Amino acid sequence: MINIYDNVNATAKDLAQTEQYLALKDALVAVHADADAESVFKRFQSEQQAIQAAVQAGQEPTQDQIKTWQEVAADMDKSEVLQTLMQAEGAMNNLLQDINSIITKPIADLYE
Repeated sequence: MINIYDNVNATAKDLAQTEQYLALKDALVAVHADADAESVFKRFQSEQQAIQAAVQAGQEPTQDQIKTWQEVAADMDKSEVLQTLMQAEGAMNNLLQDINSIITKPIADLYE
């Protein structure tokens, strides 16, 4: 019987060598090297987590939460360093979606 975990661990090692991973890694290094960008990024993450927590608790985010998140998102748009990070995150997300589709294809095929 196959040990699927061996294959997945090998895939994880391969993932760390992809163009998308390396671009994401470089983008994060650049964010951490720029104090202003890092501050905006941390605020963005904090506001996003607060909104997600409200949604998960079955509550609508407050108008103040939405306004604050939108203001921080606008600050993110002004930073080239953060724009590069968002592009790298998008590329990594696309790769992970492709990988997920491949991995779950046998299950999808069962339902056809």
